[in-house]
Amino acid sequence: MRQPLFLFLLASATQINAQKAVAVSKEPLHKNVFENKYLRVLDVKILPGDTTLFHKHETPSVFISLHPVRTGSQVIIEDGSATVLSPDRRITFEGFYKSPRIHRVWNADTSVFHVMDVEVLTRGDKSIDAAVDLEEFKQLFDAPPVRAYRATLKSNQEIEMKRNAAVLVVGLDEADKVMVNSKPFLKEGDFLFITPSEKIKLVNKGQQGYSFALLELK
Repeated sequence: MRQPLFLFLLASATQINAQKAVAVSKEPLHKNVFENKYLRVLDVKILPGDTTLFHKHETPSVFISLHPVRTGSQVIIEDGSATVLSPDRRITFEGFYKSPRIHRVWNADTSVFHVMDVEVLTRGDKSIDAAVDLEEFKQLFDAPPVRAYRATLKSNQEIEMKRNAAVLVVGLDEADKVMVNSKPFLKEGDFLFITPSEKIKLVNKGQQGYSFALLELK
């Protein structure tokens, strides 16, 4: 009789936690730092030993890991069928089309866990330019609502282009001589939203290479 009782209590606890889960954009450690009709940018920083509330991911999202550390997660509901494979484990996409993910996350390491959760609010019904064909750009995935690249500029290099899609540019490194459209990118996670057909100018005047994540919204 003990096993059925245990399973009943476990199911009850799971249901309670699922009901208590907040939308990810309302979870206190997921800071909403930018939002428009195209996307919502959540900047997530979890201190060593800290834990998020149970929260729900249900909007297609790009996850950009800026400072990966050892973490733990308690998952209540998860469906990974809408995950798009990416050759860069730091920049990934999940659609959450069939069901949400409900979980909480804790930092099991000694430094800050830093990730950006970019919720894609577009429906993927816009026609956008063909993929960027430059050696500095590596396409990571082409999901229904968003296409993603990792772009790496060498020292003293700049690239200028226009795209017919709205673009989010996110800095992946720390630097002091990197700019996007004249905005300094000083620390990992600095970002700039660029409207459709607006000039995009990436500049690296530093002594080392520098990488960006670029997201094209459909």
